[in-house]
Amino acid sequence: MPWYGNDVDQTERLLLVDGHHLFHRTYNALPRTIVGVDGAPIQGVYGFAGALARLIRRFGPSHLCVPFDPPEPPFRRDLFPDYRTGRPRGTPDEVANFDAQVGQVMGVLDHLGIQHVMVSGYEADDAMGTLSVRAAGVGLPSVIVSGDRDLLQLVSPLVEVFMPKGQDGETYTPALVQERWGVRPDQFVDLKALIGDSSDLIPGVPGIGPRTAATLLAQHGSIDGIYANLGTLPVRLQAALGAHRERVDLNRRLVTIVTALDLPADLETYRWANAGDWTASSVLAALGLRG
Repeated sequence: MPWYGNDVDQTERLLLVDGHHLFHRTYNALPRTIVGVDGAPIQGVYGFAGALARLIRRFGPSHLCVPFDPPEPPFRRDLFPDYRTGRPRGTPDEVANFDAQVGQVMGVLDHLGIQHVMVSGYEADDAMGTLSVRAAGVGLPSVIVSGDRDLLQLVSPLVEVFMPKGQDGETYTPALVQERWGVRPDQFVDLKALIGDSSDLIPGVPGIGPRTAATLLAQHGSIDGIYANLGTLPVRLQAALGAHRERVDLNRRLVTIVTALDLPADLETYRWANAGDWTASSVLAALGLRG
């Protein structure tokens, strides 16, 4: 395994793509009239391959991995049974086609020689957190592609988060996290613990929104610092925070990304030999999905 350290080649970069996020975007954006040789919709596979090709051209990674959420519930649901339960999947036929297309996406990645991982009981976020922290530890920069704001807690001088938006997107650096949210990346977990996350059905402290939470964290540094100085806060905030301390502590556990999963430790596992010129159409044709 090469030593990256301070002598890392500036062209070296680990690209981590949230597989289900990218697939969901294309599956829902493209028409179901895009079908395979058997007549079944493959719009998600087609869109995924095209979007992945654009990301690779944009970031030019030397290392590449596409983590997915496993079919089993995440450990966070053991802590909070409502966690991420409000996301409808559609009719049985739609679910079957969705799952079939996810399997076809795995085939696309295998065809291109791209590593994809999933760890039972954990989410893609945790896999990306583990690999980005591991890469940063040896000086290898990472770009994480996802729409999940929880990942902003990972942002550092060596880890950026690219959030697709329309045909483009935004790359979050420590400065942009501070500008947009009013906190440092290392404070982002505490911010989310206070405000909750409606997309994951995590309730926050009533009456505390992003601006108030950011102000409190700027003044006191952390949740522990806020509670240590609870008596100095306005009565309204004292009452809300005092009544919801257990909720805040649970939220903190729910939104904290795991960065120590049992994944291959050798970063060379994720080195990608560019497959040359390819398009979504050429890959799907090679796999027999389209003529």
